[in-house]
Amino acid sequence: MSGQGQRKVDFDRLNLVGKAIFVTGTTVRVLGTIFDSIVETVTGIAREAERAFQSGLDSNVDDATILDEHSKDE
Repeated sequence: MSGQGQRKVDFDRLNLVGKAIFVTGTTVRVLGTIFDSIVETVTGIAREAERAFQSGLDSNVDDATILDEHSKDE
């Protein structure tokens, strides 16, 4: 934040505008935390997928082969 310290706010003493600002700020903070968590998760998945893809490019690993095929009617 901008260097301001956290302080406890008595919600009951706020006027209507103060309550609206308080609720908006709390909502933005929670949504920011959720967004950060989602970004970290997606980044981890992308990093793991890239690692798996790169390990699949190993010349010592054989390509996949189809062993047996079945139609849905069987």
